[in-house]
Amino acid sequence: MIVRVRNFGKIESADINLSSLTIFVGENNSGKTYLMQLIYGLLTFFQGINFINFLGRFDKLTINKEITNIASDNKEFYNAFQFEINNYINNQKNNIVKKTFHTNTLKIESLSIDFGNISDDYLIKCEDNTENYLFDESLYKSFSIIKNNKIISRIRFENITSDDHIKFIIKQRILKTILNELIGITNRKLIDDTPVLFLPASRSGLMLLYSNYLANTKIQNVSENENIIYETNNKEDFENEYGLTEPIYDFLMFLLKHKNSEMITETDKEIISFINNNIINGSLERIGNTMRYKPTSSEHSIPIYLSSSLVSELSPIYQILSGIQHYDYILYDEIETCQHPTKQIQLARLLARMVNSGYKMIVSTHSDTMVAAINNLITLSFKKNKKELADKLNYDKLDLFNSDDIKAYQFILKNGKTNVIELPAHFSIGLGFDFDIFNIANDKIYQDALVLAKED
Repeated sequence: MIVRVRNFGKIESADINLSSLTIFVGENNSGKTYLMQLIYGLLTFFQGINFINFLGRFDKLTINKEITNIASDNKEFYNAFQFEINNYINNQKNNIVKKTFHTNTLKIESLSIDFGNISDDYLIKCEDNTENYLFDESLYKSFSIIKNNKIISRIRFENITSDDHIKFIIKQRILKTILNELIGITNRKLIDDTPVLFLPASRSGLMLLYSNYLANTKIQNVSENENIIYETNNKEDFENEYGLTEPIYDFLMFLLKHKNSEMITETDKEIISFINNNIINGSLERIGNTMRYKPTSSEHSIPIYLSSSLVSELSPIYQILSGIQHYDYILYDEIETCQHPTKQIQLARLLARMVNSGYKMIVSTHSDTMVAAINNLITLSFKKNKKELADKLNYDKLDLFNSDDIKAYQFILKNGKTNVIELPAHFSIGLGFDFDIFNIANDKIYQDALVLAKED
């Protein structure tokens, strides 16, 4: 899915194709964090879309006993679907910005999405064990939405009042399920309907102070009072009710509500083991409301506030992997914060593992080491002799990206305005991306060193 933004804050233009891995690079104060948080606001907004207002546009989506096929080449359906979604976004774009940033001062001219090329077909049908007419509520049991021969959503009915009621519910569920699939939300068992998490650049400090902050702040869920907030004419009453944007506040609530899962997947266990052995040289655990760190060389754990910033920086990732809540999207701002260059190489390996396990990652970085480490893994992943090269360079097969669904964007700030440019990928010739913004800085340092070396 492509997110198109025009004239939002200092961002003049941005077309971001949300991929398995999306990389943002650019100068400080060029708008990377703002755009990341806007994308967060849009993805969470999708979870609350009410399809009632435009179900009538899909009358041709007939529901009966026979299998209904919504094919990937059904241009009429998908064009109508995209049009209605964008119309709804356009009407709500200012509210999306207000809810996300808690301010009236940020303006946006245009916000829209493009589903791009659709390759999956969806089958909607009655369960096999129900041979009777679909809309006989006394006999009907369930209804399924299928993609690639796998059931991705099942609708069970209770308290059905009429055939039209069933059709109404089914159409809403079909549209909701397909929208989630198209935007990359695949988890069906959401605890709080927010399968998106933003990790702020200031996460280390927030990790240490969030409980004290929340204990001394009036906690209010803005979404429950959005009508009051959106209708207020008093700017001072509206802005910064608790001094944070919605993504950062949600991050604090993630820390507060975190519960360890008793059923961590084997893949997530492997990633946690990689973090323990290759980055923090120890292990993390949550005891009550406190995160604790146990160094490999010690028999005792210490509170995380006594550990290094390296450890506290990785703590949110550990909590994602070990918690009961699943996240489809992780927006990781300034991923290299507090990481030594040698650890940034390990962090790139961690990123590959998380992407391969199904997490969709949007990361920003200011570090040439970080992008070089990521780029090397991307380049390695698409070499013909990648396995031999991985062994030679002391990488593991898990460090190789499974998919080329990777995009990189450079934020170019000029005269106070930012244009976001997609960097070309060179996977077919065994190369990654050309992050020339860092080449310019490195060349400047090198040229200065040459001049200084010649001086007495």
